[in-house]
Amino acid sequence: MPTLTYCKGLPTPESEMNALGQTELEMFLLAYAPIFRAAVIETLNHLLSAQEFKKSNWNSHLQKQYAINKRHANGVISFAYCKVDGAKEHRQLHIKTTEGKIKSIESRR
Repeated sequence: MPTLTYCKGLPTPESEMNALGQTELEMFLLAYAPIFRAAVIETLNHLLSAQEFKKSNWNSHLQKQYAINKRHANGVISFAYCKVDGAKEHRQLHIKTTEGKIKSIESRR
């Protein structure tokens, strides 16, 4: 699973950095990444289960479970949806490619 990263474009003034050499944004991202990851994993598992998915109920669950706001919960749900849809699309393309290879091999005989 990808991790959240932050790249600095310009040198950060020393006044904006803490004792660890990090900015407030960097500290937030370091603290938030494990929460986001856990929420995405739980959402993926729920989406892939046979259970019915109600976005509003799941959004509320994520807010309570991970102490995140509604906007962050929506981001988790959107990210998980994209992962599931991308995996399904990739699987279909892989099947088509494999079928094409099989036809190519059979036509050479």
